[in-house]
Amino acid sequence: MEITEIKLLANRLDLLKEFYCTMLELPILEYTPSSLSILAGSSKLIFVHSTDVVNPYYHFAFNISENKVDQALKWLQARAVPINQVEGNDVLYSESWNSDSIYFYDPAGNIVEFIARHSLRQGSNAKGFSALDILNISEIGLPSEDVLDLSAHLQEKYEEPVYRSGNAMFTPIGDEEGLMILSSLDRNWLGSSKKVAIFPMEIVLTKGTTQIDFVLQYPYQITLI
Repeated sequence: MEITEIKLLANRLDLLKEFYCTMLELPILEYTPSSLSILAGSSKLIFVHSTDVVNPYYHFAFNISENKVDQALKWLQARAVPINQVEGNDVLYSESWNSDSIYFYDPAGNIVEFIARHSLRQGSNAKGFSALDILNISEIGLPSEDVLDLSAHLQEKYEEPVYRSGNAMFTPIGDEEGLMILSSLDRNWLGSSKKVAIFPMEIVLTKGTTQIDFVLQYPYQITLI
């Protein structure tokens, strides 16, 4: 599944522009008083200014060059980005997903993840780590009041499978290129101390068709292109 674009709410676009475009060196596609559009590899990360929703936050992940986990960590640390440790470790290895993850917050409090998926073999021979090693948006969190119900709906609607395995607390839908992470409200986002919470968002998926859907009772819009 290809996540082409995610559109999230934010209160301070200026701080996000400084973080993503100056510190992390991602290209700006557009910056206006109402929105900030950033190119993250093959995906667009868009923040829309909101005064109605106070301090919204989300979880999303970027696939990175799978052979550059250590370099990515040093690159973030060199930019004074505080790393959110998991069980005392800067890098979380998942045997079942064959991946390494680094978690950190952006200025809006979003839980951001760099994930190296070793099964994809998306390596790079370039020296060190740079913004070019940020390949695409590969995860977006969808908080849910009923994970199993939402999972069944998305599987049927978009013909996407559960990735690896799922349960009533946590179910990933899609594949290693793109995952919708369905999470119960009764847990924290991994790599953070923040409770999973529902905020409006828009997701654009490349599926070879044109369609706009609103997801059950949630403030989530999914657009297919």
